[in-house]
Amino acid sequence: MFWLLVALLSGSVLAVSDIHSEHTGHVMPMQNTTVNNTIVAEQVVNSGHEEHTGHVMLAQEPVITGEQADSGGHDHSSMVQEKSPIVTGITFVLASILLIGFIFFFRGLAGKDLLEFSIINKLMKSRAYPLMLQIPTFIFFIFIFYFFFFGSLSYSRNPGSILAWTLWWPLVPLTFILFGRIWCVICPLPIIGDFVQKFIHPARRPGRFLVKYGIWITDGIFIAITLFDRLYGMVDTPWLSGSVFVLILFGVVIISATYERRTFCKHICFLGGVSGNYSMLSGISIETKNPEVCATCKAKACFFGSGKAPGCPYFSTMPAKAGMRNCNLCASCIKNCPNDNIALKARSIASELWSHAKVSFSESFFAKLMVGIVIIQNLGMLAVWSDLQRVVMGWGFGEKVAITILYFAAIAIPLLLMSITSFISSRLQSVKGSTASNFAAFGYAFIPIDVAGHLAHNLFHLLAEGKSIIGAFAGLVTGKVAFEGALASSPVISGLQFALIGVGGIGTLYVAYRIALVKEGSVLGAIKIVLPHTLLLLVIIGINIFLFSTPMAHRGG
Repeated sequence: MFWLLVALLSGSVLAVSDIHSEHTGHVMPMQNTTVNNTIVAEQVVNSGHEEHTGHVMLAQEPVITGEQADSGGHDHSSMVQEKSPIVTGITFVLASILLIGFIFFFRGLAGKDLLEFSIINKLMKSRAYPLMLQIPTFIFFIFIFYFFFFGSLSYSRNPGSILAWTLWWPLVPLTFILFGRIWCVICPLPIIGDFVQKFIHPARRPGRFLVKYGIWITDGIFIAITLFDRLYGMVDTPWLSGSVFVLILFGVVIISATYERRTFCKHICFLGGVSGNYSMLSGISIETKNPEVCATCKAKACFFGSGKAPGCPYFSTMPAKAGMRNCNLCASCIKNCPNDNIALKARSIASELWSHAKVSFSESFFAKLMVGIVIIQNLGMLAVWSDLQRVVMGWGFGEKVAITILYFAAIAIPLLLMSITSFISSRLQSVKGSTASNFAAFGYAFIPIDVAGHLAHNLFHLLAEGKSIIGAFAGLVTGKVAFEGALASSPVISGLQFALIGVGGIGTLYVAYRIALVKEGSVLGAIKIVLPHTLLLLVIIGINIFLFSTPMAHRGG
């Protein structure tokens, strides 16, 4: 590790400029110490490793900055990393109460058909839905695409990058919890695929290979994209972000021209894999009112469609459709049903995780895969990441190889530990089960802590860099980002993050218990087989608390 000590006299800070790298844009908080009333700033300079630098340390104390360098860097003095345990504690308590209240609100509504509310009924059956959401979203992403390729090369100066990665990406997982896969119905990419199908009319349905192995393709694509970002700074480099979106769009067009309906979304899209798992937490579900009515229905308009709307884009038929994993809330079945036999029911948050009819090893594997990916995404934005890189590079590896090793280690270690806990748990069952079946069953339990870690990470960017969103919206017209800074202080953000991790951890423990209860049929038996998974959960919670207690990098620079 190379440390550069810069003496800052009279409370001024020497602006650091011209830090260029292949992986730019991560601005790291730095630690200040005061010696004889002189602020001494410690800044990590990754000299000799220019391929993955661009991590500029920010002061933890408010400092007075001199004139900012002209290299495109920001004055982030407003993003102080002050520590206030009282503020963090109060925020944690209030946020936890709010989150738990949200969960109990949906629990109280469980079983209620939301279509009984006339305004919701009219909206779902209206031709305006989901078009009313699709059109503004499509226009929004046209602007984003334009600025990816024709805007500033600097993330922090590019309206498209800020709106995509500081606004859209942090908020989209939240929509999965509130409304299931609703993003998938308004996503602009498959809308282009739908347009292509109006001219080509493909009649081919996804075959056995896609149905069985599509989720593994999704896993591979998600790993490839997140690793690519870690290696080359995709998120921080506007044109790289745009290029990846174009590649995905190319895939959408090819698959849409080959297979009917939204085959790409259901079986291949990496975000579809994430949204499918996360949507199992959703507090709403489209269900049949009376299965017997569906059994005698000849029209099957839910599948084939009608003059009111096309058939289910995910090839589902009522009442066989179960849960929200493969439902994008397009409401076509609600519009099409000749018997008005479709309900939009409220349900307990995460109830699908223990009540789903069929356990899928591939779905469960993806859930556990996300544990490691979320951890590596957080770890990669801390100062310790550079230390880990140097350790691995000390073994004789180049930087990119070192990053790849760390990336796959972060994924493999949680999977290995989960395999061990699944083995132990299977041995503790009253009726001995296999490690694989235990792994598959309890994998769903880790989705709440996945979501919590994901949201907590994204919340940092949304709140710590939130003022730039205002500037980015203005920049859609001016082409420049005029505002920057935080929407909330560091103690408040930390309190919110800890609340998410706490509630997510409790959620994972509860889901694991409910799954174990189904397996064992008794409380004591359930507690016994869930204990190994609980110990692993505590480790994951501890890691997340450490990660969110450590100053994290800001995007931009």
